[in-house]
Amino acid sequence: MNDRKDAGRLIMRGAQATAAGFAGRLAARLLFLFVAGRLFGAAAFGAYVLAVAAVELAVSVGSLGMKKVIFQLLDRSGEGRSPSHILLDAAVLVTLASLVIAGGMMAASALFAHSLAGGAAIALFALAPMVAGQSLLDLFLAATRWRHAIRFEVVARSLVEPYAQLAGAAAAWALGFREIGLLAGYWCGTLVALVYAVAGARRIFGAFHIASYRPQRMVLAAALRLAGANTATDLLNTLYTRVDLWIVGLLLGEGAAGVYGMARQIAVPIRQVRQSFDGLLIPLVARTLSTRGSRGSGEALASATRLILVIQLPIIVALFAAGRPLLGLFGKGFEAAYWPLIALATAEAIQAAFSIGDLVFVYLRPQLGLWLTLASIAIGIAAALVLVRPLGISGAALSVLAAYSVRAALRSFVLRARFHLDVPHSHHVGPFVA
Repeated sequence: MNDRKDAGRLIMRGAQATAAGFAGRLAARLLFLFVAGRLFGAAAFGAYVLAVAAVELAVSVGSLGMKKVIFQLLDRSGEGRSPSHILLDAAVLVTLASLVIAGGMMAASALFAHSLAGGAAIALFALAPMVAGQSLLDLFLAATRWRHAIRFEVVARSLVEPYAQLAGAAAAWALGFREIGLLAGYWCGTLVALVYAVAGARRIFGAFHIASYRPQRMVLAAALRLAGANTATDLLNTLYTRVDLWIVGLLLGEGAAGVYGMARQIAVPIRQVRQSFDGLLIPLVARTLSTRGSRGSGEALASATRLILVIQLPIIVALFAAGRPLLGLFGKGFEAAYWPLIALATAEAIQAAFSIGDLVFVYLRPQLGLWLTLASIAIGIAAALVLVRPLGISGAALSVLAAYSVRAALRSFVLRARFHLDVPHSHHVGPFVA
């Protein structure tokens, strides 16, 4: 009972700590979208979001799943290796993997530029090095959460990164670098946030003792093996949330991708409600599973899901009421994304709230989560290929809603059947009725 109360208090404390950060991040996102839509236009924004989607997919591999695995590695720090050197081991692996991937992306964008839209090829080439920046940012922010210091992630993701990105894009426009303004903003946001994250990790761990650090092949190999299955899961999860955008870009062009990407960007805060809890949920679920097992974890997961649904509800209502005029603020033609926005917002609410169950797969059966993700991706791709041509970007949004809904149902079934994790449906009745 005490464990259950402690978990609830920890989740509520996390909700309170991240509320202000979430508001700041939302304000920065809307300002950035206003700048991107008004100053750069749908085509340039479309090229940008297609390239960013590719970078984010690469980060899911380059980060080697370390934002989850790092907790397990650091918990072993009593076995003869200091926490700061374990963090440096992870940073070495992530840097090497990310740079190899980034080099491959740059080479591919140069070799196959004729097959890609010109703007997208240039954007991909320019943003590829930031695979390393974003992967290291994920790692160092995750490391600061090892001792439940979530303020660094809240400040980095909610204030430092988005506002540095906004400032970089606006400055590039003002200085006349209008073709690369959005790309410059992405560089600025990533690098400034990375510097802040490293400083935060140093405050948590103390000196890194770089002069005495020596990478050990056996240690690196063990960390790499531990990261393998979760890396594949992260890759598929990222592909799962980006493939619809690429299909729109491929079938309808950069302009349509820009309009659809705007709807996706406005719907993202619903997903970020859940991400705001990750700093507490990931270590909390790991601890709950280890102490109470999967059978005893259902109510704790259901409580977190209910809280997230309650927070998401007013955002969805606001988008339904004011989504069309909001889209109009970002420039001509973006109003066409209203109904796709509503479908995407609903899909994001389903995925964000119920994906907490995926953490059970991460720690108990990563391969099982992998198969569920693969099935959902197949459903989403098939639905998109059928719906995009006749329905345009609305078809893409409906394909996402279908894929996320099926995955939520499959996840619930598998958690009950395989892990006997019974999530009380009474926890979700209130938010669903509302």
